[in-house]
Amino acid sequence: MSNSLFAYIGVMTPPLALVFWANSTAAMSAPPTDAAGKAIVIEAPPALPKTGCSFHRAICVHGGDAASSKATLEALERAWEAGVVLGVPLPRTFDAYLAPEPSRSAIADRDSLRHFDYATAFSILDARAAGCARDFEAARELYAASALSVAPAIDDASLRGESTALASLAVPCASIDATSFQSRADRALADPEANPAPFFAWVDDAFGKEPGRAIAATWALAPTKTRGDEHWNAEPDVFDVMRESLKDARGAGFSFEDALAELSVARLDLGAPVRFDWDVAWPKSARSLASPLPVAPTGVTYVRIDGSGAASRLRVDATWEEHAKMRWTVVKLDASGHVIAQWEAKAQPKATEAHLQVVDTQGAAAFVVVAANVGNWTSPFDPDDGPWEPHGWLLTIGQE
Repeated sequence: MSNSLFAYIGVMTPPLALVFWANSTAAMSAPPTDAAGKAIVIEAPPALPKTGCSFHRAICVHGGDAASSKATLEALERAWEAGVVLGVPLPRTFDAYLAPEPSRSAIADRDSLRHFDYATAFSILDARAAGCARDFEAARELYAASALSVAPAIDDASLRGESTALASLAVPCASIDATSFQSRADRALADPEANPAPFFAWVDDAFGKEPGRAIAATWALAPTKTRGDEHWNAEPDVFDVMRESLKDARGAGFSFEDALAELSVARLDLGAPVRFDWDVAWPKSARSLASPLPVAPTGVTYVRIDGSGAASRLRVDATWEEHAKMRWTVVKLDASGHVIAQWEAKAQPKATEAHLQVVDTQGAAAFVVVAANVGNWTSPFDPDDGPWEPHGWLLTIGQE
């Protein structure tokens, strides 16, 4: 069983992880806890006439004129075929409703006879979209409805982020806008305003053996069982699955927290510029910088240091508030802004300070101090625990 599960997940994990997967799957299937996730909302689809159905797939379009209905149906058929390749757990049937409003997906009904949570979902597609935008929104909402069917307890930010990342793979003309993701890197990845699609796309590209599989696996491996009628029991969640699946993914001891630290550096070259909390000249004398904004769990903060007039060594001393797990990395950039070297500041478990001395300063256009809040010491990050407590920091830099 673990072999077939491992093959489906499609994550680049060493063979020893197969033993883990067998154990973790049993844990995921354990009796549910009383943890509550998002509210259970059942929504009736719009009362629109059926205007077209596919001869090839169980897809129907409601509303719109003949031309828009036909174009939407063709876009959904293309998205469906791409979803098969990407490993998306597509629904048995799918209904899309054309309306002049932003596209979204919702749950129409729960299946209470199954052992794990399952729902019937539908999508409203923006009738004003055309061309590439129509294709992209059709794919995104089809995949969002697929996720709501098999993992109805999924948090809203992960739902939008993962379905957007998958749609960008399915639609060649589409791309992910990383502007909002990069402009407020201090926010938690599960913050709805964080637009975490670039994060999920990065995870899929960095750890998936085939496009889309690492994302789709987070839905397949997050079966939940809800007892009541008010809130979904949202355990395990998408982040639980990633936390388990990324164990040892880059070798013994590698963890989800290591992946977050790796992402924090990768964001320096992720298509849109990050916002620097500080952008300062080379420190000819010691200088202390406080965090303008505290950084939430899974968030990142950046301090840029101009490399002009750099001395032979750079000293970095960081302190931060208790309970946060902070990972500090100093990155060396060339004139094009590309990473050419990096060093991680080592800290003891549960420490609130870290220190680093960079001795290789030649050829640097700039240095960036990257501070990743990878969680806390008391409990793992949970997307349903928001608002997440951010933590401040103090950075002292100087030349030696």
